[in-house]
Amino acid sequence: MLARSQAGLDAARARTAAAGSECLALAVDVTDREALRSGLERAVAALSGLDAVVANVGASTYGRFRETPAEDFDRVVDVSFRSAVDTARLALPHLEASGGSLVVVGSVASELPLPRMSAYTASKHAVRGFVDTLRIELAAEGSAVAVSLVEPGPVDTPFWHNVASADNRLPPAFPLSYGPEEVAIAIDDAIGSRAQRSTVGGAWALAAVVRRAARPLVDRLLARLMLLAERRGQSGPGHAAIWNPTGRGELRLGMTIRPSLLVRARNAIARLRASRVR
Repeated sequence: MLARSQAGLDAARARTAAAGSECLALAVDVTDREALRSGLERAVAALSGLDAVVANVGASTYGRFRETPAEDFDRVVDVSFRSAVDTARLALPHLEASGGSLVVVGSVASELPLPRMSAYTASKHAVRGFVDTLRIELAAEGSAVAVSLVEPGPVDTPFWHNVASADNRLPPAFPLSYGPEEVAIAIDDAIGSRAQRSTVGGAWALAAVVRRAARPLVDRLLARLMLLAERRGQSGPGHAAIWNPTGRGELRLGMTIRPSLLVRARNAIARLRASRVR
């Protein structure tokens, strides 16, 4: 695991140990290209190669575009998009050697814009375009590397209070949020099945389909929801995770969550197929 916060890494490593596994945890800022290179080289040496790499990074500003400082906007792009590109570039030679898997975690924001989060939405659009293009290029080369994109809907993590707020407002709690376990299951399934793309949250996948069919209507609804979010959101500057390590490895923010039936159904099918193969 590569992340900035040593306290957070220690907490995650303790959970991993409690689950019966070992973890190499390295304090690395993945937006620092040379630090990322060094961290991956240490991981390759310790693990004797790489079978799967997961690029799961995201942080955001929160506020209307015209109120968002240019430096914050650019930093979101670095964190939520460029770090995934750099991870892929550095990991691909090792994954070629193992015929392994690269999993990039994007967001349903690549299809369903999140008002007041323009930089994050733009970054996740870029992530989808990059992953799809990379997959095609590797296929043309006859590469054995699988490239998967996992796109969650809103997940109950501290992400929502770790934004850099442009107007001292924080995002309200989403009513249709999912537990972080659902994303973990989807990532694990992507590695096992080598599937090209999966969505965490059937309701959000459906919303994206509806927007493609009735964009003007849905966009007017999103504009109204933005105004509602501005009234309902809590006050606070956010912890600005785009610039600073935050938290101590907390898993949840405390939102109302539910399982993703779409994820669970795919996982059940995958397990059934695996049992038949055995």
